[in-house]
Amino acid sequence: MRGPSFLGILRGEAIKLSRQLSFWLMIAAGLVLLAVSVVGINTAEGVQVGAKSDPVAFAHQMLDIYGTIFQIGSGITLLLVGSRLIAMEYQSGTIRIAYARGVGRLHLLVGKLVFLALLAIVLLVGYLIAAGGLVAAMYASWTGSLTGLESLPSSFWQDFGYWLVVQGMSMGVVILLSAAAAGLGRGLAFAMAGSLAFFPIDNFLVAIMALTSRATRHDSPWRNITEYLLGPNLNVVLGLIEPDHSAAGALAPPLNPIDGGHALLVIGAWALAFLVIAVVRAVRPDVLE
Repeated sequence: MRGPSFLGILRGEAIKLSRQLSFWLMIAAGLVLLAVSVVGINTAEGVQVGAKSDPVAFAHQMLDIYGTIFQIGSGITLLLVGSRLIAMEYQSGTIRIAYARGVGRLHLLVGKLVFLALLAIVLLVGYLIAAGGLVAAMYASWTGSLTGLESLPSSFWQDFGYWLVVQGMSMGVVILLSAAAAGLGRGLAFAMAGSLAFFPIDNFLVAIMALTSRATRHDSPWRNITEYLLGPNLNVVLGLIEPDHSAAGALAPPLNPIDGGHALLVIGAWALAFLVIAVVRAVRPDVLE
Protein backbone atom coordinates (compact mmCIF):
# COMPACT_ATOMS: atom_id res chain seq x y z
CA MET A 1 0.00 0.00 0.00
CA ARG A 2 1.29 3.39 -0.99
CA GLY A 3 1.71 5.77 1.94
CA PRO A 4 0.57 9.40 2.08
CA SER A 5 2.62 11.90 0.10
CA PHE A 6 4.94 14.41 1.74
CA LEU A 7 2.56 17.22 0.83
CA GLY A 8 -0.21 15.22 2.44
CA ILE A 9 1.76 15.10 5.69
CA LEU A 10 2.29 18.87 5.57
CA ARG A 11 -1.40 19.41 4.88
CA GLY A 12 -2.33 17.20 7.80
CA GLU A 13 -0.07 19.11 10.17
CA ALA A 14 -1.56 22.40 8.98
CA ILE A 15 -5.08 21.14 9.68
CA LYS A 16 -4.08 20.00 13.18
CA LEU A 17 -2.50 23.35 13.96
CA SER A 18 -5.45 25.36 12.63
CA ARG A 19 -7.73 23.53 15.07
CA GLN A 20 -5.59 24.28 18.13
CA LEU A 21 -7.13 27.13 20.10
CA SER A 22 -3.88 27.58 22.05
CA PHE A 23 -2.04 28.53 18.85
CA TRP A 24 -4.49 31.29 17.98
CA LEU A 25 -4.41 32.53 21.56
CA MET A 26 -0.62 32.81 21.34
CA ILE A 27 -0.93 34.81 18.10
CA ALA A 28 -3.46 37.11 19.78
CA ALA A 29 -1.16 37.51 22.79
CA GLY A 30 1.67 38.45 20.45
CA LEU A 31 -0.44 41.16 18.82
CA VAL A 32 -1.36 42.53 22.25
CA LEU A 33 2.33 42.58 23.20
CA LEU A 34 3.14 44.55 20.06
CA ALA A 35 0.45 47.08 20.94
CA VAL A 36 1.84 47.40 24.47
CA SER A 37 5.35 47.92 23.06
CA VAL A 38 4.11 50.85 20.98
CA VAL A 39 2.69 52.50 24.10
CA GLY A 40 5.94 51.89 25.97
CA ILE A 41 8.12 53.31 23.20
CA ASN A 42 5.91 56.36 22.71
CA THR A 43 6.07 57.18 26.42
CA ALA A 44 9.81 56.50 26.84
CA GLU A 45 11.94 59.57 27.40
CA GLY A 46 14.31 60.55 24.61
CA VAL A 47 13.12 58.07 21.98
CA GLN A 48 11.34 60.64 19.85
CA VAL A 49 14.24 63.09 20.09
CA GLY A 50 16.70 60.35 19.19
CA ALA A 51 14.60 59.28 16.21
CA LYS A 52 14.64 62.81 14.81
CA SER A 53 18.33 63.45 15.41
CA ASP A 54 19.80 60.03 14.53
CA PRO A 55 17.53 57.74 12.44
CA VAL A 56 20.26 55.08 12.13
CA ALA A 57 20.67 54.74 15.90
CA PHE A 58 16.87 54.68 16.24
CA ALA A 59 16.61 51.89 13.64
CA HIS A 60 19.23 49.83 15.48
CA GLN A 61 17.43 50.43 18.78
CA MET A 62 14.13 49.24 17.32
CA LEU A 63 15.83 46.20 15.81
CA ASP A 64 17.27 45.30 19.22
CA ILE A 65 13.94 45.78 21.01
CA TYR A 66 11.66 44.08 18.52
CA GLY A 67 14.29 41.45 17.75
CA THR A 68 14.36 40.40 21.39
CA ILE A 69 10.57 40.32 21.54
CA PHE A 70 10.43 38.10 18.46
CA GLN A 71 13.18 35.76 19.61
CA ILE A 72 11.44 35.11 22.92
CA GLY A 73 7.90 35.06 21.55
CA SER A 74 8.63 32.86 18.54
CA GLY A 75 10.69 30.53 20.71
CA ILE A 76 7.82 29.94 23.13
CA THR A 77 5.33 29.52 20.28
CA LEU A 78 7.46 27.03 18.36
CA LEU A 79 8.30 25.06 21.50
CA LEU A 80 4.63 24.70 22.38
CA VAL A 81 3.46 23.98 18.85
CA GLY A 82 6.35 21.64 18.03
CA SER A 83 6.18 19.57 21.20
CA ARG A 84 2.40 19.32 20.85
CA LEU A 85 2.35 18.29 17.18
CA ILE A 86 4.96 15.59 17.74
CA ALA A 87 4.20 14.34 21.24
CA MET A 88 0.43 14.16 20.77
CA GLU A 89 0.98 11.46 18.14
CA TYR A 90 2.77 9.27 20.66
CA GLN A 91 0.38 9.96 23.53
CA SER A 92 -2.85 9.41 21.60
CA GLY A 93 -1.51 6.42 19.68
CA THR A 94 -2.32 7.93 16.29
CA ILE A 95 1.30 7.49 15.29
CA ARG A 96 0.66 3.73 15.02
CA ILE A 97 -2.17 4.44 12.58
CA ALA A 98 0.17 6.58 10.48
CA TYR A 99 2.79 3.83 10.46
CA ALA A 100 0.13 1.26 9.52
CA ARG A 101 -0.84 3.39 6.53
CA GLY A 102 2.69 3.21 5.19
CA VAL A 103 4.24 6.38 6.53
CA GLY A 104 7.89 5.79 7.39
CA ARG A 105 9.16 6.86 10.80
CA LEU A 106 11.75 9.27 9.44
CA HIS A 107 9.35 10.37 6.71
CA LEU A 108 6.82 11.46 9.32
CA LEU A 109 9.42 13.15 11.51
CA VAL A 110 10.92 15.06 8.58
CA GLY A 111 7.44 16.12 7.51
CA LYS A 112 6.72 17.56 10.95
CA LEU A 113 10.08 19.33 11.10
CA VAL A 114 9.62 20.83 7.64
CA PHE A 115 6.12 22.01 8.56
CA LEU A 116 7.49 23.66 11.72
CA ALA A 117 10.24 25.32 9.66
CA LEU A 118 7.63 26.68 7.24
CA LEU A 119 5.58 27.91 10.19
CA ALA A 120 8.69 29.65 11.56
CA ILE A 121 9.18 31.43 8.23
CA VAL A 122 5.54 32.55 8.20
CA LEU A 123 5.84 33.85 11.76
CA LEU A 124 9.03 35.74 10.88
CA VAL A 125 7.59 37.33 7.74
CA GLY A 126 4.34 38.24 9.50
CA TYR A 127 6.23 39.74 12.42
CA LEU A 128 8.50 41.78 10.15
CA ILE A 129 5.47 43.23 8.38
CA ALA A 130 3.65 44.04 11.64
CA ALA A 131 6.63 45.36 13.61
CA GLY A 132 8.07 47.20 10.60
CA GLY A 133 4.73 48.88 9.98
CA LEU A 134 4.46 49.95 13.61
CA VAL A 135 7.99 51.38 13.67
CA ALA A 136 7.41 53.23 10.39
CA ALA A 137 4.10 54.62 11.66
CA MET A 138 5.67 55.84 14.91
CA TYR A 139 8.59 57.44 13.09
CA ALA A 140 6.33 59.15 10.56
CA SER A 141 4.08 60.50 13.34
CA TRP A 142 7.11 62.01 15.12
CA THR A 143 8.98 63.43 12.12
CA GLY A 144 6.23 63.94 9.54
CA SER A 145 7.82 61.63 6.95
CA LEU A 146 9.81 58.43 6.43
CA THR A 147 12.80 60.17 4.87
CA GLY A 148 15.24 59.20 7.62
CA LEU A 149 14.30 55.52 7.49
CA GLU A 150 14.27 55.40 3.70
CA SER A 151 17.94 56.43 3.56
CA LEU A 152 19.40 53.99 6.06
CA PRO A 153 23.03 53.06 5.21
CA SER A 154 24.07 49.68 3.86
CA SER A 155 25.71 48.86 7.21
CA PHE A 156 22.29 48.75 8.86
CA TRP A 157 20.93 46.37 6.24
CA GLN A 158 24.02 44.22 6.66
CA ASP A 159 23.30 44.02 10.40
CA PHE A 160 19.68 43.24 9.57
CA GLY A 161 20.89 40.35 7.42
CA TYR A 162 22.89 38.98 10.35
CA TRP A 163 19.79 39.38 12.51
CA LEU A 164 17.77 37.28 10.06
CA VAL A 165 20.44 34.57 10.10
CA VAL A 166 20.48 34.43 13.90
CA GLN A 167 16.68 34.37 14.10
CA GLY A 168 16.57 31.50 11.64
CA MET A 169 19.24 29.66 13.60
CA SER A 170 17.42 30.25 16.88
CA MET A 171 14.10 29.01 15.50
CA GLY A 172 15.79 25.95 14.02
CA VAL A 173 17.35 25.03 17.37
CA VAL A 174 14.00 25.53 19.11
CA ILE A 175 12.24 23.24 16.63
CA LEU A 176 14.85 20.52 17.13
CA LEU A 177 14.59 20.93 20.91
CA SER A 178 10.83 20.40 20.80
CA ALA A 179 11.31 17.29 18.65
CA ALA A 180 13.94 15.90 21.02
CA ALA A 181 11.77 16.54 24.09
CA ALA A 182 8.77 14.90 22.42
CA GLY A 183 10.86 11.90 21.40
CA LEU A 184 12.37 11.45 24.85
CA GLY A 185 9.13 11.69 26.80
CA ARG A 186 6.73 10.20 24.28
CA GLY A 187 4.07 12.20 26.10
CA LEU A 188 2.58 15.66 25.75
CA ALA A 189 3.11 16.79 29.35
CA PHE A 190 6.80 15.87 29.41
CA ALA A 191 7.48 17.32 25.96
CA MET A 192 5.89 20.68 26.71
CA ALA A 193 7.30 20.98 30.23
CA GLY A 194 10.77 19.83 29.22
CA SER A 195 11.09 22.06 26.18
CA LEU A 196 9.71 25.15 27.93
CA ALA A 197 11.91 24.65 30.99
CA PHE A 198 15.14 24.16 29.04
CA PHE A 199 16.05 27.79 28.33
CA PRO A 200 15.03 29.24 31.73
CA ILE A 201 17.16 26.57 33.42
CA ASP A 202 19.96 27.19 30.94
CA ASN A 203 20.01 30.91 31.69
CA PHE A 204 19.58 30.40 35.44
CA LEU A 205 22.63 28.14 35.46
CA VAL A 206 24.74 31.19 34.62
CA ALA A 207 23.76 32.78 37.94
CA ILE A 208 24.37 29.49 39.76
CA MET A 209 27.83 29.15 38.23
CA ALA A 210 28.65 32.77 39.13
CA LEU A 211 27.63 32.22 42.76
CA THR A 212 29.52 28.93 42.92
CA SER A 213 32.64 30.56 41.52
CA ARG A 214 32.39 33.32 44.10
CA ALA A 215 31.75 30.90 46.96
CA THR A 216 34.66 28.59 46.05
CA ARG A 217 36.92 31.47 44.94
CA HIS A 218 37.76 29.49 41.81
CA ASP A 219 36.80 30.50 38.30
CA SER A 220 37.42 27.04 36.88
CA PRO A 221 35.42 25.01 36.04
CA TRP A 222 32.34 27.03 37.02
CA ARG A 223 32.75 30.02 34.73
CA ASN A 224 34.02 27.78 31.93
CA ILE A 225 30.81 25.73 32.00
CA THR A 226 28.78 28.75 30.90
CA GLU A 227 30.78 28.93 27.68
CA TYR A 228 29.05 25.73 26.52
CA LEU A 229 25.45 26.44 27.53
CA LEU A 230 23.06 26.86 24.61
CA GLY A 231 20.96 29.78 25.89
CA PRO A 232 23.83 32.11 26.81
CA ASN A 233 25.53 31.50 23.46
CA LEU A 234 22.30 32.26 21.60
CA ASN A 235 21.93 35.41 23.69
CA VAL A 236 25.22 36.90 22.50
CA VAL A 237 25.92 35.39 19.08
CA LEU A 238 24.35 38.26 17.11
CA GLY A 239 26.48 40.90 18.84
CA LEU A 240 29.58 38.76 18.26
CA ILE A 241 29.16 38.23 14.52
CA GLU A 242 27.96 41.72 13.56
CA PRO A 243 30.98 43.58 12.13
CA ASP A 244 30.10 47.15 13.11
CA HIS A 245 27.26 47.01 15.65
CA SER A 246 26.95 45.06 18.88
CA ALA A 247 23.34 44.01 19.37
CA ALA A 248 22.14 44.42 22.93
CA GLY A 249 21.61 41.07 24.65
CA ALA A 250 18.60 40.90 26.93
CA LEU A 251 19.40 37.64 28.74
CA ALA A 252 22.37 36.05 30.51
CA PRO A 253 25.68 35.88 28.57
CA PRO A 254 28.50 33.40 29.26
CA LEU A 255 30.63 34.44 32.23
CA ASN A 256 33.83 34.24 30.19
CA PRO A 257 34.50 36.19 26.98
CA ILE A 258 33.84 34.17 23.81
CA ASP A 259 33.98 34.92 20.10
CA GLY A 260 31.48 34.42 17.32
CA GLY A 261 33.09 31.22 16.06
CA HIS A 262 32.87 29.61 19.48
CA ALA A 263 29.21 30.59 19.85
CA LEU A 264 28.32 29.18 16.43
CA LEU A 265 30.10 25.89 17.17
CA VAL A 266 28.34 25.47 20.51
CA ILE A 267 24.93 26.23 18.98
CA GLY A 268 25.63 23.82 16.14
CA ALA A 269 26.68 21.07 18.56
CA TRP A 270 23.48 21.45 20.59
CA ALA A 271 21.36 21.44 17.42
CA LEU A 272 23.06 18.25 16.22
CA ALA A 273 22.50 16.62 19.61
CA PHE A 274 18.78 17.49 19.52
CA LEU A 275 18.50 16.15 15.97
CA VAL A 276 20.21 12.87 16.88
CA ILE A 277 17.90 12.38 19.88
CA ALA A 278 14.81 13.10 17.78
CA VAL A 279 15.88 10.73 14.97
CA VAL A 280 16.97 7.91 17.28
CA ARG A 281 13.74 8.07 19.25
CA ALA A 282 11.72 8.17 16.03
CA VAL A 283 13.31 5.09 14.47
CA ARG A 284 13.47 3.12 17.72
CA PRO A 285 10.05 1.46 18.16
CA ASP A 286 8.37 1.29 21.54
CA VAL A 287 6.67 -1.88 22.70
CA LEU A 288 3.21 -0.46 21.97
CA GLU A 289 4.13 0.67 18.50
